[in-house]
Amino acid sequence: MLCLFIVLSLWSCNEYTPKPKGYQRVVRRQVEDVKFSGTEFSFLYPDDACMESLISVAEPGYWFSLHYRHYNATLHFTYIPLLNRNLNEILDDSYRFAYSHVSMAQGISQTQFSDSLHHTFGIIYDIHGSVASPVQFYVTDNISNFLRGSLYFDQMVKADSVAQVVSFIRKDIVHIMESLEWENR
Repeated sequence: MLCLFIVLSLWSCNEYTPKPKGYQRVVRRQVEDVKFSGTEFSFLYPDDACMESLISVAEPGYWFSLHYRHYNATLHFTYIPLLNRNLNEILDDSYRFAYSHVSMAQGISQTQFSDSLHHTFGIIYDIHGSVASPVQFYVTDNISNFLRGSLYFDQMVKADSVAQVVSFIRKDIVHIMESLEWENR
């Protein structure tokens, strides 16, 4: 009887508790700055992203992208010169693009940006939840230049699984905005 009691007590101590589902930890290597110099503006971006898709559009201006291959993410940019363009219409378009995600978003927060030294002003839109574009932004000098950007992932993702990557790239966006210099000022 004593042996049976010892065996049952040892056997009952092995409780199994399943681990909760988790996501891999993303560690970013140390990055260096690379300077992009265009005819209208220049800025610094990290060397783990590569510049691609410099496309002129029919109107004055162009599109380009920063592709983050390690994270399957792309920052899409649109540059619009404000020559004979209404800044309020362009700002309204930028607002509509950001708030077009409101049906899927858990919330949208705005952070204003201002740098009087480089004559740049803008807004970063943080779009929370499982949305196509978790971060969007624009920067302008309110006179002749407007630069807009949106972060997209190359596949459908869950907000929790890419939260660290979004945080890395958001810091890059802030760095781009801080280092942006208009060439025609």
